[in-house]
Amino acid sequence: MKGSRAAIRYAKAIFSLANDINMSTNVYDDMLLYINLSSNEKSFSEMLANSVIDTKSKQEIILSLNKNMSELSKDLIALLISNKRLSILVDVSNAYKSLYEKANNMTKAVVITAVPITDSIKEKALQKINSISSKKVEINNVIDKNILGGFILRYDGKEYNASLSNKLQKIKKELI
Repeated sequence: MKGSRAAIRYAKAIFSLANDINMSTNVYDDMLLYINLSSNEKSFSEMLANSVIDTKSKQEIILSLNKNMSELSKDLIALLISNKRLSILVDVSNAYKSLYEKANNMTKAVVITAVPITDSIKEKALQKINSISSKKVEINNVIDKNILGGFILRYDGKEYNASLSNKLQKIKKELI
């Protein structure tokens, strides 16, 4: 990632400042918006990287996307613009998100299934994870038709594979 060292430095600075004035959650919400926009709206990332669009227009676009943006986030955008670093806004957002989640003992678990999971199954998975960990866990469901059935749970660097395709592979190995 180009500018990732700089992005980490900006993120650490804004995180420290946000903690000092009890605004870290508000800034976190703003950073999540930029991350979501960059992954869901290709035009947002293109706009940030586009050198033809003047920085004043970029700033107006970013500010118009979130009417409830914290003053600290507005200051960050102004700083990135003045330092000609607006193109690393998403990298700064990702770095800030990591710092915030680590400081607040948050983590993610990924449940891979062949079909979307229901809310009741999601709750059961959260209860099971919470029984073995003190971290706040967010579950992301990824759909993969290749696992046929069952699920794969990835959490905290570990994987529990209870998929039908995995069981079939084990049976195939035993038979061969």
